[in-house]
Amino acid sequence: MSGKNVLGRVLTVLGAVLILAALSLVLYNYHHEHESKKTMDNVLVRLDNEIPDEPQKEEASPFDVFDADDGYSDDSTAEVSDEDESLSLDGDEYIGIISLPTLDREYPILKYWSYPNMNIAPCRYDGIRAGRDLIICGHNYAGFFDNLSKLNSGDEIIFTDIKGRKFIYEVSYTELIDGWDTDSMYIGARQDWDLTLFTCTWSGYSRVTVRAVLSEQRN
Repeated sequence: MSGKNVLGRVLTVLGAVLILAALSLVLYNYHHEHESKKTMDNVLVRLDNEIPDEPQKEEASPFDVFDADDGYSDDSTAEVSDEDESLSLDGDEYIGIISLPTLDREYPILKYWSYPNMNIAPCRYDGIRAGRDLIICGHNYAGFFDNLSKLNSGDEIIFTDIKGRKFIYEVSYTELIDGWDTDSMYIGARQDWDLTLFTCTWSGYSRVTVRAVLSEQRN
């Protein structure tokens, strides 16, 4: 057998191995995303059942971002808790539910960010709702934040906290931020935006970043 024939067979076998490896990776990723979506959907149902349909009546507090007399309150002197209240399910803490009506999507939001947590649901990356600097991150898995780039200026984002209070945000703008440019993720908090949602692009080198401003609270 000539050297060329041997080399040709080796390359054919190597090509087949690479194709099988690529196919295995695709199947693994599909299964992983499917299981993550199933877990998140289960958590969403349970969390939705735990959150009251009608917010609990309580006295005005520094956690409120609306003033009864003149609407939106931007009192920089008011004390703000360094954490949003949370509800525990299976040992994980959740701060509420995010709804994207134009995309027909809802997500439970985990209080703490970590790579394992992101396989369960989107997570609070930093900031708090009451501080008007809440940042939420999520995978670009199917059913997670894969359609985040489809949000347009003026679209609503509804954050329902664990007490059943609904905070309505309006998408202001969307931007791409370099994956290594962490500082840019925080620019404009409490001035240009009150809520940020972000996810990776498919290349992983950039972040699809949606900025939104608080427009209303519904009790």
